Amino acid sequence: MGVKTPTLLVIEDAQDHAILLGHAARRCHPGIIVHVAPDGYEGCAYLANVAPFDDPHRYARPTLVLLDLYMPELDGFGVLKWIRGRPELADVPVVVLTSSSLPEDETRARWLGARGVYRKPADLDELGALVREIVEEYVPRRLMLDSMFASMG
Repeated sequence: MGVKTPTLLVIEDAQDHAILLGHAARRCHPGIIVHVAPDGYEGCAYLANVAPFDDPHRYARPTLVLLDLYMPELDGFGVLKWIRGRPELADVPVVVLTSSSLPEDETRARWLGARGVYRKPADLDELGALVREIVEEYVPRRLMLDSMFASMG
């Protein structure tokens, strides 16, 4: 049986934020695979493994999902509600990164199944540190180590 490579799915409509989140995750764990969905619909399509995301080798089930709340059309709340309705995704941790400081947004996101809700810092170094903290908390250390050793051999 092969080693599962940790996979991060970033669902974020701001392309610059998505790139920074992926870069920060790869800095703290060079073996992680990062996929970016620029909106809620594409994020759900990835998670449902529908075309063009129907190749399970290329589009593996994510180990972690980083989700923005405020996106056009299908927002993060809608994505969380959609994920919650799928028992096969119950074990995939979804962590919200948002610029919202409204307590009701955090409450609603947690009620809809977010494992964590964090406010996006404006400072890039702080954002990198936050992503490192999230990846270290939600991606099993054993999985990270196994994938690093597998890539060496």
